[in-house]
Amino acid sequence: MFLQQLGGSLYQSITNFNNSGLPTFEDIYTILLNNDLSKLTPSRLGAYNGAFKRLYSLHEKHINTITLFDMQECVDKSRLEVGSKVLFDMKTICVKIFEYAIIHQYIKRDQDFTSYLNVSKKEIKEAKHKPFTLEEINLLASENSIESKMCLVYIFTGCRALELFKVDEKNIFIDIKDNDKLISYFITGSKTEAGKDQIIPIHNFIKPYLVKVIKNIKRFETPASFRSKCFYPYVDKLGLAHTPYDTRYTFATLAKLYSVDDFCRKRIMGHKAQYLTDDVYTHTFKFKLFEEINKTKIQ
Repeated sequence: MFLQQLGGSLYQSITNFNNSGLPTFEDIYTILLNNDLSKLTPSRLGAYNGAFKRLYSLHEKHINTITLFDMQECVDKSRLEVGSKVLFDMKTICVKIFEYAIIHQYIKRDQDFTSYLNVSKKEIKEAKHKPFTLEEINLLASENSIESKMCLVYIFTGCRALELFKVDEKNIFIDIKDNDKLISYFITGSKTEAGKDQIIPIHNFIKPYLVKVIKNIKRFETPASFRSKCFYPYVDKLGLAHTPYDTRYTFATLAKLYSVDDFCRKRIMGHKAQYLTDDVYTHTFKFKLFEEINKTKIQ
């Protein structure tokens, strides 16, 4: 505790010195890949590698510095996004890594808290999504980084994670004349029947960088990669507690706050409307979507 109070580079230097020679979480996983885990089937190994990626915040930590809280935080962040099997794989990886560390005397047996790691899915029904506050949205806007822009695009389009990955650049229309006014929108697709060839109006706030964001998001290849390598590290850096789905929940919250037409809100979010007919995708309809979404503000 005294050393921590010293703070700054001195504390960090002493910590690094004490940990020198000790493997990181990722170091041990790599060793296991070349030994015990090498005997797994390709599909099982792929599942383990996917679960390991979700433990990204542990990768560079020395094995003797990882706490139960560190591990539980990784599991809790994944709880709403994956099934029980992935959560149990995450725990199994932690157990194997700590077991290896004990056998090779990197840590003592009483430093292994993996048996207390809770991977139950029972809590999911009680979990509630939390929208970004207006203050948090303004914080993202002030950051002016590609990561902040990605979050803002998700917030102001209401898209599911995969839907931005499905956008083809040829289906992005910026400042198209409609109803004697300029509108902007793009077309994507989703898992629902209502979401196929889905028209998403582009809010004027995100219009200047939407194309750039789409290009950058696709370099992550999958939504899971985007979440683990970009979204979670970024919101952690800002000290925010959010999941990717919170951006979609924020969109719905803003739409209600600024009285966006309920029909338009449902169509933008890809929700089914029983009274929808085949002829709604007219220029007039696109204009209506664009007009409604721009009711939402952050200032």
